[in-house]
Amino acid sequence: MYNEEINKMIMTSMKSGEKDKAAVYRLLKSEFLKFSTAKDAKPLDDVAEIQIIRKMVKERKESEKVYADAGRTDLAENEKKEYQLLEALLPAAPKAEEIDAFIVAAYPNGIDQKLMGSAIKAVKAKWNAADGKTVSELVRKHIVK
Repeated sequence: MYNEEINKMIMTSMKSGEKDKAAVYRLLKSEFLKFSTAKDAKPLDDVAEIQIIRKMVKERKESEKVYADAGRTDLAENEKKEYQLLEALLPAAPKAEEIDAFIVAAYPNGIDQKLMGSAIKAVKAKWNAADGKTVSELVRKHIVK
């Protein structure tokens, strides 16, 4: 999805003079390339692209906090701009209520402990933009003992 569009995004941002945007998109392209050329690489699909972007957002948020704690507001602002650009690329994640309703509909009698993994996979199949930690917590809430 993004891998095919990334060159267009770089070109557009360069033509409009937005060098900061172009730099972030180049970093993203580099991460996609690293992923697809790594040893025992899996195919670069939509799910992998979203995971890569999420990882990059998380790294930049952590860096922003470190820079802010160190009093380097200039670098913290730069990190914030970068992760905001990357977050804009991510599809909208479903709300916890939507995920919860799906789980209740799919497993009306609750979820057996052994089926927790398949329940998480079912939610992730429906919404690949869903946060794994949130999905895990919601599925755990519905486990029958």
